[in-house]
Amino acid sequence: MTVAGREETDWDRAQIDRRRAGRLALWVGMAVFAAKLAAFWITGSTAVLADAMESTINIVSAAMLVYTLSIVARPPDLNHPYGHGKAEFLAAGIEGAAIAFAALVIVAEGVRELLEGPRVQRLDVGLLLLVASTVANYLLGRHLVAVGKRVHSAALVADGQHVLADVWTSVGVVGGLVVVALTGFMWADPLIAMAVGVHVAFQGVALLRDALGGLMDAADPDVNEETARVLESARDDSWIDLHGLRSWRSGARRHFDLHLTVPRYYDVDQIHSIHDEIEHTLLDGEIDGGDVVVHFDPCLPVDCPGCAVSPCPVREAAFTGRHVFDGERAVRTDATLGADHPPSR
Repeated sequence: MTVAGREETDWDRAQIDRRRAGRLALWVGMAVFAAKLAAFWITGSTAVLADAMESTINIVSAAMLVYTLSIVARPPDLNHPYGHGKAEFLAAGIEGAAIAFAALVIVAEGVRELLEGPRVQRLDVGLLLLVASTVANYLLGRHLVAVGKRVHSAALVADGQHVLADVWTSVGVVGGLVVVALTGFMWADPLIAMAVGVHVAFQGVALLRDALGGLMDAADPDVNEETARVLESARDDSWIDLHGLRSWRSGARRHFDLHLTVPRYYDVDQIHSIHDEIEHTLLDGEIDGGDVVVHFDPCLPVDCPGCAVSPCPVREAAFTGRHVFDGERAVRTDATLGADHPPSR
């Protein structure tokens, strides 16, 4: 298949999958909202109304998701050299705030119904509509999370988690209405709605926290450990030591910054070859690509015991065993290297 006169790439397919999932979220969100609104008109349940109100946020979030994905699809340019992926974290943060707000609305509606007294009617048809919309939301949420993880889209994962949080809301509402239908205990409707609202609030806060971490380039120890492991597996004897590793995502694009100690007598061609090899190693499998910046530090006499290069024209101490690259070693800073290593320039 061709795109704009060229062969379709993995990046093109990922963008198509993102936009397709975003549009699906919007259309399914509108259909689910219509079903829940109809269920409220039929049953008069305040819990159903709160559930329907939560679904309006799904629609707004899905519309914002479609717009965000169109921004993220733009390649890096002079004004945005790291790409436009941060827009995904912003969208995910807004989603988290929206979920938390919806939870407050649900709890407030439950309190109001407790004070005014619950009024529920015609539960049979209302329950069928709610169950159908809940199943649709569950399938949609699972699909969005799966696609989001596959194409490294924080916005799609966030929207999928939002939809799945809505599923828990609906399950609680359906449970409350079933209890009402079987026992006639009307107070179950607002009480269960309030309990589900508290659960949804925790989901929203967690999502907001993760989005803020992405916007602020929070370090991920698991990513650092995996990066060090990959470098260790591809390691050449000339890769004497590693420190200053930093990694962050701009949407689906991965960026790496690290310091590598190499023999101080290496020329530019040798240094450039090492950089290309590290770049290929770290970006292998990244659909949207990324950037790798390697700061090369010349070896010092203190590095000799851990250097396996042989023969070495400047060796001042015998080789005793090289240091294994792991997450803890990789993230060391200049301040933690000791007095024998001057700060990197």
